[in-house]
Amino acid sequence: MNEKGRISSAQARELLQRQLTVWHLARENYKAYANIQSRRFDMGGFTIEAQYNPSRMPSSSAKIDEQSLRQRPCFLCPHHLPQEQEKLPFGTEYFLLCNPYPIFPEHFTISSREHAAQEILPRFADFLDLSRQLEACTVFYNGPKSGASAPDHLHFQAVTRRRMPVERELNEQLSRSRLVLETSGGRLYALTDYLHNCFVIKARTRETATALFRTVYNALDIEPDETEPKMNLFALCDRQEGQTLILVPRRRHRPWQCAAEGADKFLSSPGAADMGGLFITVRKEDFERLTSDILRDIYGQVCYSDADMGRAVKRIKYMNPKH
Repeated sequence: MNEKGRISSAQARELLQRQLTVWHLARENYKAYANIQSRRFDMGGFTIEAQYNPSRMPSSSAKIDEQSLRQRPCFLCPHHLPQEQEKLPFGTEYFLLCNPYPIFPEHFTISSREHAAQEILPRFADFLDLSRQLEACTVFYNGPKSGASAPDHLHFQAVTRRRMPVERELNEQLSRSRLVLETSGGRLYALTDYLHNCFVIKARTRETATALFRTVYNALDIEPDETEPKMNLFALCDRQEGQTLILVPRRRHRPWQCAAEGADKFLSSPGAADMGGLFITVRKEDFERLTSDILRDIYGQVCYSDADMGRAVKRIKYMNPKH
């Protein structure tokens, strides 16, 4: 990453302020976000915060089958961006953009300049670089069938730090987690008996973070017609503590209720924010009828079960017998 293409959290915030001045759509949606309705659910040892955010309807209802993707213009390709959208270079391969449909007080999309597939492994080094440069933000990745509304165009997102329950509760949850691997430069934990079971990596160097990430990646299931394991991935960087990665393995993209009709329909397309404990609803009726039982059902459908996590841990142990 050359110096010319470096970015900072301060530059990202300045971009957002400029966009709110000149871009009507972004200004109106951020204004609406300031008055967003939310509900808090105590799930017994951890929290889910539900957000009613109708501006996210296009994302939650996006058709991501191959035919639909081919038939629509890619909204992340530079030549399809709105005229008002300013592009802040990140390195030579990405632009940082203000997300005009915010889930957070500060919400950015970091998009590939080229129309490239949404795959994390070839771009993992860039993902780590981004989290280090945007140190005041949490950076995340939605897999192509794990919440990405543009699964055909590589992108990351960066958002306000500590707005998701998983960030605020992480240290407490780690105290009851299982230590799976320990190396000279980092640790890998498995967090189960949790609504959104996950792996947590603590690493002091990027080399250790990369090695531990690949270890988990290689232990997860990949469907025959897919290019990578379903997952949502978070990165937080701290100069004192180093790198923290939270990897939430996924069983499926959307719950069955998303495609149901009538009274059974519940429009939910869980992505990284939902896996971070910030459950997004786009319809008023869904927000109002949401219960702890519905949350448990939806997360149970789309996330790894304790048994799934156990199998992944066994694979990790088998591949790393000395640890």
